[in-house]
Amino acid sequence: MHSALIAMIAVGQTDVGRVRSRNEDSFHVDPERGLAVICDGMGGHAGGDIASRTAVETVATVIAAQHRAMGGETMSPAEEDRAAADAASTVRSAVVAANRRINAMNRQRGFAEGRGMGTTLVGLWRVPGTGRIVVFHAGDSRLYRLRGGELRLLTRDHSLYQLWHDNGRRGQAPQRNIIVRALGTGEQVEPDIAVHDLQLDDVYLLCSDGLTGIVPEGVIQRMLTQQPPPAAEDACARLIDLANGAGGPDNITLILARFVVLPA
Repeated sequence: MHSALIAMIAVGQTDVGRVRSRNEDSFHVDPERGLAVICDGMGGHAGGDIASRTAVETVATVIAAQHRAMGGETMSPAEEDRAAADAASTVRSAVVAANRRINAMNRQRGFAEGRGMGTTLVGLWRVPGTGRIVVFHAGDSRLYRLRGGELRLLTRDHSLYQLWHDNGRRGQAPQRNIIVRALGTGEQVEPDIAVHDLQLDDVYLLCSDGLTGIVPEGVIQRMLTQQPPPAAEDACARLIDLANGAGGPDNITLILARFVVLPA
């Protein structure tokens, strides 16, 4: 099937939760370009909301500019490989640019390295003209893929807890919300970037840890695989309700994206 017939349908929602007074999360959904991004800001009065908004806007702007120059004609497998590599390079440039902007603002405000505002980031971008997506992230915001009723995590948390788990779980477990990679707090950041093949009716869940830190994966999977499946807007609202029902200690942001065939 010609990849030009594949389209993304996406819905995003955010909620401040039950404890925080400020929502430091930001998100961006652009179905036309196949782009979805969530950033979970940190820093409180140091400007976590500014960091997340800056990251989202910068990444979206860089990718939108490059999107216009990509895609179009039917591609051979080798051409798709080159397009995917170019898209991954664009994503890396976009994240680097966002990190540079936030880090510069921290320096202007007099914050030392590793201090001030910062943000996690998770996103996906459909490689124009292909049946592939680029998945990218830094921090502990996550991206899941629902395929054939199975929910699979496609990202790996950049957190102290994940490092402890990977190293054999020796000693006392650290807090889950201590992250070891983020945008803005240092001069450089290296996002994890991967290319995945699309299948029709894939559903992708992007979310901040205000959801996954509170609602178990099994509960999320059961909700998303209910029959008949809930509409995307309803599914987002229900997941937010689940997190708030469990105390809502953090901001909650999620995007549900699905890839379908355009009608002839």
